[in-house]
Amino acid sequence: MLIISLTIIASLFYVLATSHVLSRLFHRQGPSQKITIILSTVAILAHMLLLVNSVFRADGQDLSIVNVALLTCWVIVLCVTTVSLKFPATLLLPVVYGFAALLTIASLFIPHHVLLHSINVELALVAHISLSLLAYCILIIATLYGVQFYFIDKRLKRKDLAIVHSHLPPLMVVERQLYQLLNLGTVLLSVALITGFVFLDGMFAKEFIHKTILSLVAWAIFATIAVGHVKRGWRGKMVVVSIMIAAFTLTLAYFGSRFIQEVVLNKF
Repeated sequence: MLIISLTIIASLFYVLATSHVLSRLFHRQGPSQKITIILSTVAILAHMLLLVNSVFRADGQDLSIVNVALLTCWVIVLCVTTVSLKFPATLLLPVVYGFAALLTIASLFIPHHVLLHSINVELALVAHISLSLLAYCILIIATLYGVQFYFIDKRLKRKDLAIVHSHLPPLMVVERQLYQLLNLGTVLLSVALITGFVFLDGMFAKEFIHKTILSLVAWAIFATIAVGHVKRGWRGKMVVVSIMIAAFTLTLAYFGSRFIQEVVLNKF
């Protein structure tokens, strides 16, 4: 009952925060930061309590794909909300809040119980998982910045006066933050892969080969874009599309097989 209550509270306040931001998306003064922070803080706290009660159970730790997705989503929401305190993120907030609302509600209906009665804590494994999670979150946020950049750029090229007089951030600011996040995420993903190859056995084992290959493909795309931007000034629609493809590939690497096994095939 507690988990259901926390889920409803989190999703409700995510929806309220999303609605508030969207209602003033093209307003000159933009959405009220105070109202947005209050609504999102309640949602984030409820989301955090939901995670604690979902993962740490009396009979073990539930590290199912749904709970891992909830954790990843919580980190992304927290990061984007924190960034919005200093930099305009008007287009990003409704996307992350809306997705968080859908995911928290969906968690009630998707079966997810993968209990571990004991966790073998190894420093190398913890470092690899932590770096991988952080890299993924940053690269997903970079992808959202790419979508925001494309949206603003397209509206400006159409000479849309609504966006000129709106609260949306300047195009060059969005582009600069996009590549800063892309570079940071790519570096972290590189370190995560290196720690995996150096300290972990079985990166190319049968059950992990697809994850490793997809991660390397995603890394190659991210790295190529980062280097291409610095060396040749790559930018624009094709860069954004490439970043989205890389983010989708990395998502498949992290969640694809586990989703099929746990949710589709019910292998708990």
